[in-house]
Amino acid sequence: MCPPPSWDYKIAVLLEVTTHGPITRVRMARTIVGFDLHHSSAFHVGGLLIDTGPPATAEELAAWCRDRDIEMVVITHHHEDHVGGAARIKSTLGLPIHAPTPAIPMLAEGLRLPFYRMFVFHGRPRPFVAEPLPETITCGDLSFRAIPTPGHAFDHVCLFEENHRWLFTGDLYVHERVNMFRRIEDVWMHIDSLRRVLALEPDLLICSQSGFFEDAQDVLKHKIRFWEELADEARRLRDRGWSLRDITRELLGREGMRTYLSAGEFSKLRLIRGLLRGHGSGRPG
Repeated sequence: MCPPPSWDYKIAVLLEVTTHGPITRVRMARTIVGFDLHHSSAFHVGGLLIDTGPPATAEELAAWCRDRDIEMVVITHHHEDHVGGAARIKSTLGLPIHAPTPAIPMLAEGLRLPFYRMFVFHGRPRPFVAEPLPETITCGDLSFRAIPTPGHAFDHVCLFEENHRWLFTGDLYVHERVNMFRRIEDVWMHIDSLRRVLALEPDLLICSQSGFFEDAQDVLKHKIRFWEELADEARRLRDRGWSLRDITRELLGREGMRTYLSAGEFSKLRLIRGLLRGHGSGRPG
């Protein structure tokens, strides 16, 4: 009989806890051979937990939450790397889970995922019953407004704490130079959402992927500018008769491994196509 593989080849999970003032970030990932397949974060502030990470870390996050003063959980959108621990937290800790109203039927039924996403996040999130997310969430001395911010997902919301000017952005920001999109994303709707939260004049931006940014307004402006300038360049090349594929390669380079692993679901070409279509052309997802 062959010996069991060494730990280096096992799939593991990672929880990394950091703080920024009163806000605690729990960064979660599924790892293989020591590399993150994908990471996302939950944030604990006051009595509130924002998002719950991927399915792979559900047990670990629930155990971490057990010793914290958490009164409720809020989900920013229905994607599996944000709702993966919700069912476990609800069943073991009895905490109410609030989610954007359009997401509630999907979360109760269970998400349908392509294989590559189940591999990255270690399966499908368990179904759970969520409560509708109100326009304002009050938890202790903190009061958060739920700001609709579609584009990345049809049900996406950001949470804004006006007294401290904190903006929890879920996956609205991710990073400045996002150069790949999925079929169901709408880049111009996403840009409109970025402008909507920029108008709130936040001081601190808190991102599930990239963490904390003290210069929140500058960070948002840079992201908007990157996509708008990319759209201008794409239109210039299209007007000169370039093909969509050639425009994409000229501006963003060839497609990477993520495109091939996702069977084309993520691609640079999808972003360029969306930028060339103009406003309001995308589909919910």
